[in-house]
Amino acid sequence: MSQFIEGARRALLLGTVNPDGTANLLEWGSPITENPAAGATEIWEMTNFTDHTHPIHVHLVQFEVINRQPIGGSTRPPEDWEAGHKDTVLVFPMETTRVKARFDRAGLFVWHCHIIDHEDNEMMRPYRIG
Repeated sequence: MSQFIEGARRALLLGTVNPDGTANLLEWGSPITENPAAGATEIWEMTNFTDHTHPIHVHLVQFEVINRQPIGGSTRPPEDWEAGHKDTVLVFPMETTRVKARFDRAGLFVWHCHIIDHEDNEMMRPYRIG
């Protein structure tokens, strides 16, 4: 059972990675940092600095899982069950997951953790194509 505490705020944030490898956590209202051109194919790196697995969902884009890499470790191929096009990928703790996506439809969309409690507490970001 959960209990709401007045004045408490929980934030589970997405963001970018700084040049020194540390997390730059961003809230929903922070400026858009993902802005692929319409028709572009990009490789996105999703690094999880937490001790929980996060199912990350990217709206209106299908992607392929390229590889995974523990922080400070060597890359490994995706699991067999990850073959083919996806719109959600598990990003494991202390690991970077790389996906290749083609961004065909111009517009404003979102990407987020698919754990509803995380999504509802700032673990969602807008992105713009075009």
